[in-house]
Amino acid sequence: MLRQQFGLTLRESDVLLWIARGKSNRDIGDILGLSPRTVNKHLEQIYTKLGVENRASAAIKAI
Repeated sequence: MLRQQFGLTLRESDVLLWIARGKSNRDIGDILGLSPRTVNKHLEQIYTKLGVENRASAAIKAI
C-alpha cells in the first residue's frame, strides 16, 4: 500500500516500515543487510516522496 500511495520502491517501503516501528538507521541496516549510510540515502528519497522533512513525520504518514 505504501508503495502505490507514495511511489516508493520496495526497499524504501521496507525502510519506512522499520522507521515507523521506531528502529534506528543502524538497526534497519542490520535487519535489511544495508549500511547505515545506505539507509540514510533511502530516507532522503522517502522524505522527498512523502513531502516531509524528518523521520517522525515520515513515520506518522506510514502509520
